[in-house]
Amino acid sequence: MVQTLESPASTALEPPVRFRWRPLLSLLRPRHWIKGAPVVAAPLITAPLITATHAAPLGLTLAAFLAASSTVYVLNDLRDREADRLHPVKRLRALASGRVTVRAATFLLVVLAVVTTALLTLLPLVVAGVVGAYVAVNVWYSLALKHQPLVDVSVVAAGFVLRALAGTIAAGLPVGPFLLICVYCACVALSLGKRRHELAVVGDAHRSALSAYSVPFLDHVVVVNLVVALAGYVAFLWGLASPYGAIATVVTFPFATFTIYRYLQMVMVDRSGGDPVVDLVRDGPMRAGAGLWAASLAAVLLASAL
Repeated sequence: MVQTLESPASTALEPPVRFRWRPLLSLLRPRHWIKGAPVVAAPLITAPLITATHAAPLGLTLAAFLAASSTVYVLNDLRDREADRLHPVKRLRALASGRVTVRAATFLLVVLAVVTTALLTLLPLVVAGVVGAYVAVNVWYSLALKHQPLVDVSVVAAGFVLRALAGTIAAGLPVGPFLLICVYCACVALSLGKRRHELAVVGDAHRSALSAYSVPFLDHVVVVNLVVALAGYVAFLWGLASPYGAIATVVTFPFATFTIYRYLQMVMVDRSGGDPVVDLVRDGPMRAGAGLWAASLAAVLLASAL
């Protein structure tokens, strides 16, 4: 008689189940860690030499924000996995697609919360308070505020302001109000541009707050916020030590405006803007404008530090 059952030896030869770490890592959104840039960029623009002497506290502050933001991302994906399955892009996320189980994501969430708490204990009390405020506001956002029109984008923008504020304090520098206004309005504009893309491409089924928006309204509000952001940027640079503040304003202004124009073109003409990070990385003109903007600003600030 032919044996139909597999022998123990043949079973032992089967390859073991491999741990799928890539989908789990994707929950941390490493591509979005660039959003932690304001932690370092704000003090670096204000006083490059002082920033160099405060590398350790700035590094810890940045690490705390990266851990905190990843914690919020995992929490948000856990709560939104059903809604994400209705979105043409978000349905590919690890939880929504089923590549990561709820149990594994919950374990990762606990680990990230512990790491974030440990990093907070290493920071100065005021800086730790700012990072803690970021976590509290974003958890509140995930639980409720994301469904409130205009409040949702304001909370997202506030997160970037808190990053810039924490970095400035960690470097021992005075807080520049015009810089914070610039960061806030620029991030409101990017968040509204993302909402516009979702409304125009997907409709309001994916996000309940979208029902309170319209494409013309979002077009107007995005432009208003970008204008205010540009004005805040000019006011901030102009207030830096003379003559470098004035030089930086004149030299970088064309690149700043070009980057803004290109973003508006992508959002309103090309129907892009769904992911500003992806737009910045993949779009050639956007990369060129942002790169020249950063390079010209760095050159002027470096000259001022020598």
